Amino acid sequence: MLDRDQIIEYLKNFAISKDYVFAMWLEGADGLNQVDEYSDIDFWFDVEKSHQESFLNECIEKLSKLSKIDSRVDDIRTEIAQSNIHLENTSEYLTLDICVQSHEIRGADGSTFYENDIAERPLVLFDKNNIIVYKNHRDLDINKINSIFTASKNRILQESRVKKYINRKQYLEAYLKYVDNIADPLVTIARLIYTPNHIDYYLCHISNHLPKEVAAELEKLYQIKTLEDITNNLNYAKELLSTYEQQFQAKYGIITDKS
Repeated sequence: MLDRDQIIEYLKNFAISKDYVFAMWLEGADGLNQVDEYSDIDFWFDVEKSHQESFLNECIEKLSKLSKIDSRVDDIRTEIAQSNIHLENTSEYLTLDICVQSHEIRGADGSTFYENDIAERPLVLFDKNNIIVYKNHRDLDINKINSIFTASKNRILQESRVKKYINRKQYLEAYLKYVDNIADPLVTIARLIYTPNHIDYYLCHISNHLPKEVAAELEKLYQIKTLEDITNNLNYAKELLSTYEQQFQAKYGIITDKS
């Protein structure tokens, strides 16, 4: 059975010979030094835009010679060509997420990382042009932070959008509105407090990003099976909102709207 080190070395040897491939690195568990038996591999390449999609297909064709590809999901965008594949002769958990970014469009932003970041750190395999840059920190936009908090709070306060479906005994609709208007906004607020540079990660890796007790609080929001569970969690959500608002004010020195 193929292991991750064999696959990484195999693809590195293939990519480094291409003059239109400027850099290759790993993100995710490899970059954070958190690899375990369930970890996938997050490959990143910085290439000339004219080769962006074709190089992705070259990588996949090369990997298919190593082992049969038994699943593949593509996502082709202007700035990134991406494919998630699995090789037959590997662990079921060892999916390969291959991201090829356009050097001309995304090179500067997509190759900039922050020291000791909790979510994104590169394990650089090669960097021909020194395009990967490290910064000490990123400045927070307090006005933006406050705007996101206010919008999230106001969504939670509109609990009637959930309650009407509870009263109608329509679980699926109640579930949808509850997640959109109650649970998810509370996750956003928690991230504003603890991981303001990674608000858009939502639930992704949240158990590693937040204190365990906070993650446990948020878990309860999603542990619902019935309309009664949703009803009970509306009251719980109000309590969390009150606690998080106090913590938000203490962190940022912002007096939030008490309405």
